[in-house]
Amino acid sequence: MSTKATLIIGTSEQNADLYYRTGFFVPDPCVYIEHDGAKIMVLSDLELGRARELAVVDSVLSLTELRGRLGAKRGVTDGLADIVDLVFKDRGIKCAAVPGDFPIKYADSLRKRGYRISVSKDEPFFSERIRKKPEEVKYIAETQRKTERAMARAVEMIRSSGVRGKRLYLGGKLLTSERIKGEINAMLASLGCSSAHTIVASGVQGSMPHHSGEGPIVAHTPVVIDIFPRSQSTGYYGDMTRTVVKGEPSPQAVKMYKAVLKAQRTALGLIKAGVEVNRVHDAVVESFAEAGFVTGLLDGKQQGFLHSTGHGLGLEIHEPPRIASTNTTLQEGMVVTVEPGLYYEKIGGVRIEDVVVVVAGGCRNLNRFSKKFRV
Repeated sequence: MSTKATLIIGTSEQNADLYYRTGFFVPDPCVYIEHDGAKIMVLSDLELGRARELAVVDSVLSLTELRGRLGAKRGVTDGLADIVDLVFKDRGIKCAAVPGDFPIKYADSLRKRGYRISVSKDEPFFSERIRKKPEEVKYIAETQRKTERAMARAVEMIRSSGVRGKRLYLGGKLLTSERIKGEINAMLASLGCSSAHTIVASGVQGSMPHHSGEGPIVAHTPVVIDIFPRSQSTGYYGDMTRTVVKGEPSPQAVKMYKAVLKAQRTALGLIKAGVEVNRVHDAVVESFAEAGFVTGLLDGKQQGFLHSTGHGLGLEIHEPPRIASTNTTLQEGMVVTVEPGLYYEKIGGVRIEDVVVVVAGGCRNLNRFSKKFRV
């Protein structure tokens, strides 16, 4: 019997590695141990019945029963570290590998008891998460379909609005970022998805990549709409950005939109298994430079192309690999976003984002939604 184990202490609603291994959502901290091919969860009695029915593990242990074994020590313990200690002793475990975000208080407590705790540098902890199985791609695509339905509602609100000066009105009422985000989030909730920090940003706000947007939608300027919900049933994310304008955009805004669209097409044409991500990212940078869009300090602020070309997507909204100036090689089965953008305070922001699956000869786009600028 091996003396080494894999150990996670956390909640699977927040810890993607834990959910990936167990397929079980639990809101409270639990213990997960993998040893000699067996997967073990330690849970409160509140979750025992559900876990024994739904969790993809070999055994589910009662936290209450294990605490009962502590006897007189109870009340002056190190919490879940004591529980881990009991299970480790039962199974003859002497050392364990833990993820990089493992709570230091538990690591310290276990080390004091003589256990060798090694912190993994892998991200994610279970490296096989980087390459998605067909079922995982299906889950992401399903969430993406729901994302597109919410995007369609947002774009329709803007398209149906009327322009009065620099503001938009829908149904006789001022159209605001909050109003559109409310519709997006309500639709996603009705489709079984949770959403937070949805972006609907126009005017100067759109020139800040992660400004969520607030107040009236500004007519004649780009509106950046970024939606990234999580399925409540599968745990997998969708992610999508579109930029639209209602009214008469400036020539600079039109030029900027065309440059972003061209840069995205360039990136999509390069993505395939075996290609290094820096080649894709550098091509986007070069495409923007050729179109006359410079990145750097302008009027005291960083403006231009301010982020990576994309990122991995799955059980977390941001997973490896990043499509940036790194040497990571794309592999078949990776799911990544492709989202070049340009941001200038006097013009606004433009970002277009799709999600693709890397395949041997290219990539498969999971998006079907229009990329029309003027609505």
